[in-house]
Amino acid sequence: MIHVFHGFLGSPEDFAFLQGENVILHNLYELKEFPQISPEDILIGYSMGARIAMEIAHEYQFNLKKLVLINTNPGLESIEEKNQRRKFELSVLNELKTKNQEEFLAYWNEYPIFFHDAPLSPMPEERYQRSAELFDRFALSKQENFLPELIQNKDKVLWIVGLFDEKYMEIATERIMPHGIAVRGIPGGHRLFQHPEELKKLLSHEGIL
Repeated sequence: MIHVFHGFLGSPEDFAFLQGENVILHNLYELKEFPQISPEDILIGYSMGARIAMEIAHEYQFNLKKLVLINTNPGLESIEEKNQRRKFELSVLNELKTKNQEEFLAYWNEYPIFFHDAPLSPMPEERYQRSAELFDRFALSKQENFLPELIQNKDKVLWIVGLFDEKYMEIATERIMPHGIAVRGIPGGHRLFQHPEELKKLLSHEGIL
């Protein structure tokens, strides 16, 4: 089975191009607990969804077939980095709680990391109302640094990055590639689900699909 986890402010429909009888597109807004996985399962996660996939892999001691991580962070290494990140997260949470969806999407789409991406479309209002809870629950500042585990299980890890996403290209080249973890690039920015054909072709070439 292939389990797919979308990103913050996203939806399962972002990865509809992977839909199949052996694919489960998880809805993070309804994720009460982590799914049970078997040694033959594959986890695919994008951004926040990739951090969730790493947490699941950790919980199952990497007793899985493959972990595919798209434009994500393996975890922060120092208390200083976590404190800085938490300040950013708190500012985002404040915006989420004080702006309506249209205002917040305008604010969020302006971040430089999304310069090469199409803006996100509005989501059902009930999902937006739960976005702050989701953002805080899976905050990067609260995440462990999973890099040592990724290195230890590198034969099971595929790291995918947008070639125009400078921030995550830096993470890939400085923290991932030096340890021999397989890294593949796709011409695009941070929101690689907006490049379904390229992403599907890569996953097929790597034997994931």
